Amino acid sequence: MEDYLDLLEESLIKKSAILDKIEEFNLKQRDIFSGTGENPDFDRFDSYVEEKGKLINELNALDNGFETLYERVADTLKENKKDNAGRIARLQDLIREITDKSSSLQSQERTNRELMQDYFQNAREQIGKGRNSLNAAYSYFQAQRGSGNTESLYVDSKQ
Repeated sequence: MEDYLDLLEESLIKKSAILDKIEEFNLKQRDIFSGTGENPDFDRFDSYVEEKGKLINELNALDNGFETLYERVADTLKENKKDNAGRIARLQDLIREITDKSSSLQSQERTNRELMQDYFQNAREQIGKGRNSLNAAYSYFQAQRGSGNTESLYVDSKQ
């Protein structure tokens, strides 16, 4: 039973460490889009997304392993609650810590998504303004080009 509890605790500790790494990538992603007046480095952003994807896959594997192992020992743990009270309390603390980190990560993800949406909204607005300016300049050019060929409305007929 001690070995199973050790494995459960080790799994939770690894999960916590992975969540810390994901948080680092979230902060890096936030920094990319929160720079004022700068063009974001999309290549770096993509690399962070890839790394987070790998970490999430690792996290899912740990979750599956934890659940499988817990299912094996759940009945035995419930029967021996008093004997393993300290270890169970430690596991519960780790689970609370992981839950808190998960909530924090969700909040960071939401913030990052909002920053990206703001960036792209501003970029669309700038493109629209540029398109309007280009259309106005083109219309002016067309009007000026055609104005040289017209004769004056007031022709002096005296010579």
